[in-house]
Amino acid sequence: MRYERATLPNGLRILVSEMPETRSVSLAVYVGVGSRVEDRRNAGTAHFLEHILFKGTAKRPTAQDISQAIEGVGGVVNASTDKEVTVFWSRMVARHYLLALDVIADMIRAPLLRVADVDQERKVVLEELRMYRDQPSDRVHGLIDELLYPNHPLGWETAGREKAVVGLTPDGLRGFMDRGYAPQRIVVALAGRLDATEAITAVTAHFGDMSRREPVPAKPAPAASKTQAKHVVKRGEQAHFCVGWRGVPQGHPDKYTLDMLNAVLGEGMSSRLFLELREKRALAYDVHSYGTNYADAGHLVTYAGVAPASAGEALSVALDQVARLSEEPVGEAELMRVRDFAKGRIELRLEDTRGVSGWLAGQELFLGRVRTVEELCAIIDSIGPADIQRVARQYLRPELAYIAAVGPRAALATLDGNVSERIEIAS
Repeated sequence: MRYERATLPNGLRILVSEMPETRSVSLAVYVGVGSRVEDRRNAGTAHFLEHILFKGTAKRPTAQDISQAIEGVGGVVNASTDKEVTVFWSRMVARHYLLALDVIADMIRAPLLRVADVDQERKVVLEELRMYRDQPSDRVHGLIDELLYPNHPLGWETAGREKAVVGLTPDGLRGFMDRGYAPQRIVVALAGRLDATEAITAVTAHFGDMSRREPVPAKPAPAASKTQAKHVVKRGEQAHFCVGWRGVPQGHPDKYTLDMLNAVLGEGMSSRLFLELREKRALAYDVHSYGTNYADAGHLVTYAGVAPASAGEALSVALDQVARLSEEPVGEAELMRVRDFAKGRIELRLEDTRGVSGWLAGQELFLGRVRTVEELCAIIDSIGPADIQRVARQYLRPELAYIAAVGPRAALATLDGNVSERIEIAS
């Protein structure tokens, strides 16, 4: 993948990949601030700010003005907030990409942040929080995060806490934005049918006069909880459980080995968890595993939603599949399939302009450089059965497992017989 890179005097980075064979341009603005920099008093600010920027700007005073500017020419614009990053993105027909840049830059540089808009959006965000709390399949992931990162923003819901959201004000939001949206922590990436020189000049015009400021520091990740299980009793047709282990940070040498382990264990319909729990035993509709890597921490989690009467059996089968990774090397045929799966996912992602813009921005923000497809494929090919067995034995030991569950009381009682301590919360 070829791209041009520029760093402005204020520290903001620009990456542009010309893809003349496409008909679109995608823009990704990655701001290296998320819910991780919050505390209990302002938990949810980064997420709320991402919402409120769509409510009106100096050039486009209403939410309708913003959406119609993009959708009126067939484009898409959206945003998301995570623990360590806030992302604004748009995909447009190539001839209109400068409009998308103008809209997103206007949202970041000149939001109105009116009291009436904050009061209105507060209701929306509070409903979002209640929705997550009311959906067991979402709630259980929040519980496992609380166990893996106790009393820390990495363990809290990104959307925040109701009490904190109720107290958010325009001044507080603007102050958070002024402190957090430091240009040294912003990467703007564009990909598609465009001229790189023109794109860099346009981004510079929009963002070049941002003042440098000290980025907001993040509190170091804590040790995992001494409590090994957290359950929420909730009547329903299913029991939902997660089993989680702490993993490694984004830049750790074992990251890609754990990614390969995850692909073997629970990523995709050919994974061991899917084949064993769904195809062979019909215990679950949704069963999978996933890995997450932060700047200084990470984790791997398995999830399943099952009939309450099957909860104990499903957990036992899932843990057996994890134990297999420590007890026996992955076979060569399975490993070849997983290698091709991992490499194929990377290559397919980079076929469209949005995938390329996100790839460039994310790697630049978190790693400080952009790895090539060939480099990553070489890393994947270098990982052998002994490597996967080693990280399974090191990170996925039974005594390091944490169990979170939401479901009927009788089902939950079958899930954590081997843990040393548990907390049960009535919903």
